[in-house]
Amino acid sequence: MQQPRQIQEFVSKIIEIKNETPTVKSFKVELPENADIKFFPGQFFMVSFVNDPEIKTARAYSIASSPLENGYLEIALNKIAAFTAKMFQLKEGDFLKLKGPYGKFYFSDEIKNNLVLIAGGTGITPLMSILRYCAGKGLSNKIQLFYSVKVPEEIIFHNEIKKAKEKNPNFEYFITITRAEEHHEWKGKRGRIDLELLKGQIEKPEEKLYFLCGSKEFVDNVISMLQNLGVKREQVKTDVWG
Repeated sequence: MQQPRQIQEFVSKIIEIKNETPTVKSFKVELPENADIKFFPGQFFMVSFVNDPEIKTARAYSIASSPLENGYLEIALNKIAAFTAKMFQLKEGDFLKLKGPYGKFYFSDEIKNNLVLIAGGTGITPLMSILRYCAGKGLSNKIQLFYSVKVPEEIIFHNEIKKAKEKNPNFEYFITITRAEEHHEWKGKRGRIDLELLKGQIEKPEEKLYFLCGSKEFVDNVISMLQNLGVKREQVKTDVWG
C-alpha cells in the first residue's frame, strides 16, 4: 500500500490563467524552487489568499494536473460565491497559499483494475489528473470517461479529452449535454448520464473501479445506477462537492 503524501504549506505564484469555458478558469501555480511536493492524482489542496483582509478562509480544490508535471499545480473553478469571485479577479503574477495534499479519492500505480471515471460539471478536475497521469506513465489500465455538462461550450478540457482518445487506444469517452438547444448543433448524447448509457458501454462492470465526482445528487444517482449493474460499493470512490 502506497503511503500518504506529506502535507505541506507554501505560497505560490500564479504563472498562467486560462479561460477553459465561458464560466470556468484554470490556474497554474508555480511550485517553490527545490520543493518536494508530492500528491496522488485525484487529491486536493486547500487554497487561500495571501494576507487578504476580507477573505481569510481557505477552499478545497482538486488538482487537475498530473503528479508527473514538473514545477506547477493546476486547478480549475467556476465563479459561484465570494471566494471564487475573488479568484476570478486575480492576475498572472499574483500569489496564492496552498496546503496539502489531502483526500482518499485518488489513483495509485498499484491499482490494476480498468477504470470508469464519471463526472458532472467541474467534477472533471480530479479525473483529469488521473487521465493525465495514466497517459504520462503509459499505464495499461483501460479508462472510460462519462462526463455530463449543461451545454456544449461548458465542456471543460474538451480539446484535450478528444486528443487523448486519438493518442490512447485504452481510453474512450462519452459526453452528454443536459440542456442542449437547437443552436448548439450538438451531435452527441443529450440528457443526463443514465442507466441505459452505462449498461450499454461498460463491459463486465463488476470488475471495474469507479471514480465519481460531482454534486451529492449527481453522485448518489450514479451510485444507485452502478448498484443496479451489480457494482459493489467498495468498488466506488467518490468526491462530492457543493
